Amino acid sequence: MSAADPQAQALSAEARRAYRPALAFSFFNALNWQIALGTPMVLLVEGLGGSAFEVGLCFAFVYLMTPVQVLSTAFLPRYGFRRMMLSGWGLRALFLLPCIVLAYLGRDGHSAPWMRAVMIGSVFGFTFCRSLGSCAWLPWLYKLLPEKTRGRYFASEQLTSSVAGVGVLVLCAILFKTLPRFEAFMIEYAVAFVGAALSYLALRRMPDTEKPAAISLREIVRAAPGIFFRASRFRPFLWASCWYGFATTAIPPFCIYFLRVEAHVSPGDVVLFTTMQYTGVMLMAWLVRGELDRRGPRPFFFAATLVYMAVALFWVSLLVFRFDAHGFFPFVFLAIGLGYTLWAATYPNYLPLIVPDENRPLVLSVYSASTSFVSGLGPVLWGLVLKTGGDAPGMDRSWFVVFFGFVLASMGGIVWRLRRFEYPEGPRESLQLGNVLLQPQRAFGFFINLVDTSLAPADNGRRPPPGTS
Repeated sequence: MSAADPQAQALSAEARRAYRPALAFSFFNALNWQIALGTPMVLLVEGLGGSAFEVGLCFAFVYLMTPVQVLSTAFLPRYGFRRMMLSGWGLRALFLLPCIVLAYLGRDGHSAPWMRAVMIGSVFGFTFCRSLGSCAWLPWLYKLLPEKTRGRYFASEQLTSSVAGVGVLVLCAILFKTLPRFEAFMIEYAVAFVGAALSYLALRRMPDTEKPAAISLREIVRAAPGIFFRASRFRPFLWASCWYGFATTAIPPFCIYFLRVEAHVSPGDVVLFTTMQYTGVMLMAWLVRGELDRRGPRPFFFAATLVYMAVALFWVSLLVFRFDAHGFFPFVFLAIGLGYTLWAATYPNYLPLIVPDENRPLVLSVYSASTSFVSGLGPVLWGLVLKTGGDAPGMDRSWFVVFFGFVLASMGGIVWRLRRFEYPEGPRESLQLGNVLLQPQRAFGFFINLVDTSLAPADNGRRPPPGTS
């Protein structure tokens, strides 16, 4: 037996030790984030009397925490992947407990400004701690799983998280249909807390790895402006992606908020509509998977913008003519899921064609940071415009028409830009981002490129940052 054989066997054993706990983590984590960051969170903010701005702010926190996630990579060489991940995920679970208390206090219809402030603070703390830990997740997996097993893992993770995410939404819909609203919130956030605890226990079963080498974030910040503004194949797509994220990220939370405060749709029906959105995500992911390599990215980018144009036209028509559209809403949310997936499944296939190999890690990191942060600005800024005065929750219908007019115009502008993009020929090796389709925040998976996952040198010396030599 060669000297390399024991090493290979050890690596295989370590991979086996990581594989099942990682899948268990993905399953229980989906129970957690689908409630803490999804439709139930939006509905609880609304139920406590939150304005459109407060809803948009809570929804945007996960995107606006991009700088925290970038900066937290600097702590990985000191604390390692496992410790950073456990710390972030353990602390974030504690921020679910105030939400359970708020749901209990809201049972008698009581709401006060301090309750909304506590809710906003809880979501902020949850997403802040999540950002501290999540910078370690994909680099940790890449260290533990051999390259030949990663594709299988990410496919399994997609299925596992999809089942858990859609299943917990169906559970939430049933709870809203059968229980008083705030009692349903109590049970839902209890489920989220249990999911957080079980996902934490799954993480503890995963083996640790060597700490990564230190990275100079100063060099990354210094190089980023040139990447953002220098003429290249990449720059037009970066700007278009930021524009696309700013225009579309605010659609789901404000549609949900409008259905509750203006159309008076029951929370159970709203959650069922959201389930249709994730059904659209999974359906389109399955349809696109085999066609991307054959047709290339261009038609799927066009299709994504056209789907969102159709969604915007529907809402403008509804707001102007005020017809009975209850039967259309499931299909509208299905279309939102289809449009999101068409873009999210395509850009990992397109970026390797336009980003040169020599500085790809740094360029992809700039792409992820820019698009994520700009996407988070959309719900916050539009929330300021859409909110109404007074204590009662409400939405300014006239400005909501303007919002969808902006979405429509933005998609038209992006279609015009798409025609001018370069689509180089060549092998299309899609980037592996984990479960990016079901979880928009997994776009942050590109931050793996801020971490040098090779072993840190014995003298703890510093390695050059990504993209440098």
